[in-house]
Amino acid sequence: MKKLIFIPIIGLCCYFYSAVYSLNQIHKGIFYNDKSLIREYIEWRELRQNFKNYMNVQIFKQTQKNKNLKNSESLSILVSSFASKIINSFLDTYLNPEGLSMLLENYYKTNDLPEPNFKSMIGGFKMMKFTGHSSFKIEEKFENQKLFLIFKRIGINWKIVRVELPNNLFDKLSKNLI
Repeated sequence: MKKLIFIPIIGLCCYFYSAVYSLNQIHKGIFYNDKSLIREYIEWRELRQNFKNYMNVQIFKQTQKNKNLKNSESLSILVSSFASKIINSFLDTYLNPEGLSMLLENYYKTNDLPEPNFKSMIGGFKMMKFTGHSSFKIEEKFENQKLFLIFKRIGINWKIVRVELPNNLFDKLSKNLI
């Protein structure tokens, strides 16, 4: 009878460990700039599609805010479509393991991250907020704004499938570019 009680407990422990392990593998991939880990623990197709959807909505909002484009609906649609094609092409080209690796090499300071070890793996568990039985999110701060990394269980692994960006991020980026 006691053995039957331990079976669900062991299953639950394995479930949580697989989530913590996947998060730790992402951490190691970023810290050591390991393309194979980055490739394995990020669902790139779904992530790219989510970024495309976010950017297309933001572009449409920006064209609707522009007074010159708002008066001419057909020009607004043309500009949105053209910008959308450029963004989609850019994301298809650069949102992949090699592009992330290049970004990490050139712009990101991995010294700010703790070295991946058992202590950081346990700390990762504290950061997890489960949103369902097959998903959890991690909150990160980027330039004093919150963004969320959304993980989804695919088989026994957990992979990043979406990054929730702040709503006003596009406004800040466009101001910095202009």
